[in-house]
Amino acid sequence: MFSNGRARPAIATVTALSLLVAGLAFLHVGQFIQFDDISGFGSDDWVMPLGVLAGFTAAGSVVVASADRTARRLLGSAMMVLDLLVIWQAWTNDGFRFVWAGDEGELLYFQLALGMTALVLMTPRFYTTSTSPGSSRQTVSMSGWVRALAYVGSTLIVVFAAFFLGTAHFESTQCSGPNFDGECDVAAIAGFLWAAAAVVLMAVAVATLEVLRRRRAPARSKG
Repeated sequence: MFSNGRARPAIATVTALSLLVAGLAFLHVGQFIQFDDISGFGSDDWVMPLGVLAGFTAAGSVVVASADRTARRLLGSAMMVLDLLVIWQAWTNDGFRFVWAGDEGELLYFQLALGMTALVLMTPRFYTTSTSPGSSRQTVSMSGWVRALAYVGSTLIVVFAAFFLGTAHFESTQCSGPNFDGECDVAAIAGFLWAAAAVVLMAVAVATLEVLRRRRAPARSKG
């Protein structure tokens, strides 16, 4: 028999994981999860009310788990396993559909969003406190895990924005005009080049921010 202190985390964990499983069940019954959609028209079989229920149960699992660290981290681990399974199936099974098919860009966005959500839920602690030597004053700062998540999330946003901007710029400058009547297939190459440049710039920015943060830490301690 659990005491009150132990029962609450256990109840939160079981409830959060149960809601996640229920959401997956709704998706499967509603034909949002398919393994044999070779035609690519599997979305015609969706049962939309079950998709709405799946969305509510998934959101509910996050809300329930957020109140307890153990439940939050276990739910995050479960979501990370789910994300890896979705990625594996999308790469190996041409007929796999998890709401979206493997050749649809929306599935990639979903995988990234699910992975980021899982990492946020798995965060050991969001803030750390430190005491300056010779002083009782405590300093509160973001934990290393949270900083890493912020850097990764910002990099993804900048890279995607650079890709679309690079593609649009190439199309407007090289594939426009009254005499152009074909498809601008090479515009994606320009988008990838812009995205690669964005990765390099973000790497430099992250390294610079971390160096500045480490240099300011001794100054705050002395102050």
